[in-house]
Amino acid sequence: MRAGDVPPPHPALQATFPTSGEGTHPHKRSKGQALVEFALVAPVVLLLIGATVDMGRGLLLYALLQGASRDTARQAALSYYSGSNTLPPDCTALLPTACSLGPLTNGAHQLDALGVSVVYADSTSISAPPSYGSWVANADPTQPGTITLNGATANKVYVFIYELDSTGGNPSPRWSCPTCAGVNGAAVRTAGHQRAVVDLKLIWQPVMASFLGIPTLITFDSQSVVRMEY
Repeated sequence: MRAGDVPPPHPALQATFPTSGEGTHPHKRSKGQALVEFALVAPVVLLLIGATVDMGRGLLLYALLQGASRDTARQAALSYYSGSNTLPPDCTALLPTACSLGPLTNGAHQLDALGVSVVYADSTSISAPPSYGSWVANADPTQPGTITLNGATANKVYVFIYELDSTGGNPSPRWSCPTCAGVNGAAVRTAGHQRAVVDLKLIWQPVMASFLGIPTLITFDSQSVVRMEY
């Protein structure tokens, strides 16, 4: 250094200025980038979560439907329930040891807690199902036929209960038909260890399908066949 020259400032006192293209707040850039990434990924994640929850709910509904079908069939096998599907059984009138059982169709109400309503109606003909279904006989008359729903709506379980009577000359299938009592008798199921068939059909619309406006309906079917105990 020559005499008269001004010494350079100490490095610790030198200010650092950003060069061209450098931001003054890098944390703001990272926050904006994170928001963009979240906006891109969040819909996909939410759809996956919703689909998983829907799948679990569907499996639960099907398990409950199977249990309801089996429980209803076990009760249909009892002579107490031979008079009606919608009235309490005969044992409720046995005093002083009356039973506390409800109508046979109560078994289908196991799905009520999940927002499913029950549809049941008696038939207008001893050999035909209720108006919300059609029935096609099996090639083997001792086996259940095929039931198809007519005009079904979502989140409802449709109940079908009938008897397969192997006695010659008797109606088979035999559906509950109160208006047919004058010709075919008042019993909805007859003696002779016949077969009772309980068929529950659930029309279910997944929540995600409803949310997205997709007209998707899934049919769950559970059929139970039991030999009557009388």
